[in-house]
Amino acid sequence: MKKPSRTKKKVSSAKRTLHKKITTRAQKPSSPKPKKKSPLPRLRKTPIPVSPSSHPFTLPSFLPKPSPHPIPHFEFLGDLPESYGTRRLFLTPRDPHTLFAYWDFPREQILQAEKEASDGKVFLQIFIPGKERVHQIHVTPGSREWFFPTHRPSTLFQAELGFYRSNGSFHHLAVSQQVITPPDAPSANQDIQFVTIPFHYSFRQLWDLVRPLLRPGEALAQILARLQKAGHPLPFPYALRRLLSSETTAKIFSYLGGELIKHHRFGSFEMTEILRRRIETCPKLGSSQLHGTSPGTPPRPT
Repeated sequence: MKKPSRTKKKVSSAKRTLHKKITTRAQKPSSPKPKKKSPLPRLRKTPIPVSPSSHPFTLPSFLPKPSPHPIPHFEFLGDLPESYGTRRLFLTPRDPHTLFAYWDFPREQILQAEKEASDGKVFLQIFIPGKERVHQIHVTPGSREWFFPTHRPSTLFQAELGFYRSNGSFHHLAVSQQVITPPDAPSANQDIQFVTIPFHYSFRQLWDLVRPLLRPGEALAQILARLQKAGHPLPFPYALRRLLSSETTAKIFSYLGGELIKHHRFGSFEMTEILRRRIETCPKLGSSQLHGTSPGTPPRPT
């Protein structure tokens, strides 16, 4: 009867031990897993290759820039002065209707002239020698040049710079040379020269070729034009040109527009366009309008 009770004690003791282990495991918190330590950063021995095409911007270059070559002293001689102080007045025609004047007076000279003037002003005036005054402007110390509309072709002009004294006389600081505006019409000189200059000859070869026939003061193109006009044998082909008579030239101007050409500024391009339009209006060969007509004019009524 005693052996079964001993067995019950062993079973109950085993149950208590198992319960204690389960309770202990439930109460013991779970410890976190240790993290792996990252290695310390180290510098690369070689740079990372970078492709410029993969970047939308321009990567700056870290290479040392080449040292610029030193500028020699003769390349920079200093800034140009505001004025050379020559006290000169220059006048020239820009076209048949406009004159251009330039005066070389420093600011100090203009200021000194203003002190001597009765009204404290310096004037530049354009006049026709022996006749009337055409323009007069007030010159300030900072001004250097001026354009004057005259609308007088083929006219003699002169300019003077100065100021008025208290007695009314005009004191000249500078006087320009006399100039003539060009005519507003085709030139009366109808002498036309044509010359053929071959490209396969150098200027030195051409000069050695015509040197024995050279006249005093004659340029290379002029002597070649003279020899070709006279039919002189040359080692290259050239075209012989004939000059137009004054009567033929007058007919050409009349055909182009007569008085319209004389009173308007036409260049070679405009004249070429006028000729092209006239040729386009010419009657074609074989047309019934060809008889009794001239280019650019309508046929006469029958």
